[in-house]
Amino acid sequence: MGKKRKTSSLSPSSSDLSSWSHLPPELLDQIFALLSPSDRHRFRLICAPWRGVAKQCTPPFPLPFEPPRLCLTRPDKALSFFDLFNSKSLSFSLPSPHRRTRCFGYLSGWFVLVSDQKPARACLFNPVLFAEIPLPDLEFPIEKAILSAPPGFPNCVVAVMGRSTSIALCEPAGKRWQVLDLGQRLFRDIVFWRNQLCGIEIHRNMLICNFDMESRRTSILTVRLPELWKSDSEGFLVESTGGDLLAVMRGYQKFFVFKLSEQCTWEYMEQIGDQALFLGVIRSESVPVNRFLGSGLKENSIYWASRKFESSFGIAVVYSKEDEVMTPVPVTGRYTIQTEPIWVSPVIWP
Repeated sequence: MGKKRKTSSLSPSSSDLSSWSHLPPELLDQIFALLSPSDRHRFRLICAPWRGVAKQCTPPFPLPFEPPRLCLTRPDKALSFFDLFNSKSLSFSLPSPHRRTRCFGYLSGWFVLVSDQKPARACLFNPVLFAEIPLPDLEFPIEKAILSAPPGFPNCVVAVMGRSTSIALCEPAGKRWQVLDLGQRLFRDIVFWRNQLCGIEIHRNMLICNFDMESRRTSILTVRLPELWKSDSEGFLVESTGGDLLAVMRGYQKFFVFKLSEQCTWEYMEQIGDQALFLGVIRSESVPVNRFLGSGLKENSIYWASRKFESSFGIAVVYSKEDEVMTPVPVTGRYTIQTEPIWVSPVIWP
């Protein structure tokens, strides 16, 4: 018999891993802070000491390189994350149990997925951590879902806005939905703000709801929307980078932005300063432009995405508050307009 041929391996030896695992935590902290989201995920997989460093970092991590991306659904049901500023897409195929689901919400890496069966199965799913948290079945169709905080944080609550029902709440892994007693109101948008649930009602009112999940008690404050607000207009609620509540009305090729004062009156904002607003039916957010220097992100601007295809614009536009000009943003790749595009921030939790 011939001699066995000695094979070489590109995998690190145990001694190599041992030396890497003994790097000072202070050095690992600095390395971790400079990594991209995908590299931070790989960082966690190296060894237990590196994973411990990642867990000790306080989320959300500062990500100076990546503004929000547009999450689209491809014809094959896979998700596509489109970078508007580099015209690149990253595809992700959902695991088989979730391929017949739709996304109705997102926060910090967690998607709210709802199946198309009856009763509809719902869950929170994190594709990076490959983690799933079940939610109670939904007996009614919904328009969107929001989270008050990422799962695992204190006071994390999921709220859903129904098509014909009002608003329902539950805690992650809760057993049933708590439908708020708001009468026969229908809403255009909802958002969590200062631990309160706020919603734009179709009759030109905004409701600010304080709720207690244990006692199931709620108190409601009704705020009249600005006089300029049209009841049939599309409206969005979003928290500004400074912590203020903004109500945005979409008019004909124009966006009107109002800020809620401490006296619960509305102030019209001619400019929105060094922030950019990302608006959508499923999710809206504000980002400080100085955090994404060199990305192409424009300050004092509004990015809007909708499946309501308008031939002159497409599914995404950018609106300059200064020039009052709406410009189409090219979105390439294969996607379907049967589901709403969703703005997602590339934040990864350890």
